[in-house]
Amino acid sequence: MEVTVIGGYLGAGKTTLVNHLLSQATEVIAVLINDFGEINIDDKLVDSVDENTITLTNGCICCSLADGYSKALDDVAKRNPRPTRLVIEASGVADPAAVAAYGHAPGMALNAVAVVADGVNLIEQLADPLVGQTVRSQLAAADLILLNKQDLVSETETLRAELEKFNGDALMVECIHSQIDLDLLFGSEVNKAPKAFGVTGEYESRSHTSMQPIPRDALVELIELLPTQVQRAKGIVRVAEDPHIPMVFQLVGRRWELRALADRKNAPEGNQLVVIGPKGTVPPDWDRTLNAED
Repeated sequence: MEVTVIGGYLGAGKTTLVNHLLSQATEVIAVLINDFGEINIDDKLVDSVDENTITLTNGCICCSLADGYSKALDDVAKRNPRPTRLVIEASGVADPAAVAAYGHAPGMALNAVAVVADGVNLIEQLADPLVGQTVRSQLAAADLILLNKQDLVSETETLRAELEKFNGDALMVECIHSQIDLDLLFGSEVNKAPKAFGVTGEYESRSHTSMQPIPRDALVELIELLPTQVQRAKGIVRVAEDPHIPMVFQLVGRRWELRALADRKNAPEGNQLVVIGPKGTVPPDWDRTLNAED
C-alpha cells in the first residue's frame, strides 16, 4: 500500500486537498486525518458513516486518528477490498518527516511527502519567531510543495525564491484551492486525456518496460539526462548489480531514491518505469540509456 503524507501549517489548504483527492479518486484510497470536522464531502459520495470511518461510494474511506496511528493503520490494512493507497493528513503543527516514518511499516511503501504552503501568509509565517521554525521544518521535509492560493498572490517569484532557500530539491507546483493533478501527486501514469487543474497546466507521461536488469550507472545517467521539466518518475526496476531484488525507484523534483520492494512475492518481472512532465517536455527517447542495455 503506497503512503502519501500531506503536511503544511494551519490554514494552508491540507483539508481542501483531501476533499479534492477524495472527489477525484479513481482507485480505492484510505485517508487518515485527525478530525472529520473540516472534511466537507459531497453527500452524493457518502455511502455510510460510523464513529471513526466515512465510507464513500467510490470505495474510498476516511478514517479518524482519534485512537492513534497504529490502530488506524491496522484497521485500514484489514479493509476488504484493501485500499491501494493510503493518504495521511498530518496535523498543522506536525513534522511530516516523522509521520512519513509510517510509510516504512510492514506492507507499506512511502510514495511522497507533499506539503501545502500558504501563498498569502508564507512570508509572514517564516518571519514569525513562534511558528517560523515549524513552517521551515515542514517545507524541508517535502518532496512536493504545493504553493497554494495563487489567485490571491502577486509575487509568485518571490515566494518560490523563499521556498528554495529551505528546500531547493522539492518539486514546486502552483495551485488554487489545493487543486493538483492526482497523477502528479501520486506519480501514476497519465492514462486519460491531460486536463488542467487550477494553474498547474497539462501533463503527459511516457513509460518504459524491459526485461534485462539495468546497470546502476545507466539508471544514474538516465536521471542526470532527464530534462528539468520532468517532475515525477517512479517504478519497479531490477538493478544488474543485484538482479534478484526488485527495487522501487522514486523521483520527485530533483530528489530520487532507490530501495528494496517490501512485497517481493507480488513483484512484477523486469523493469516498469513511468515519467511525468508538462505537456511537450518529455522526450520520446527519454529512456535511451536503459534501452541501450536491452
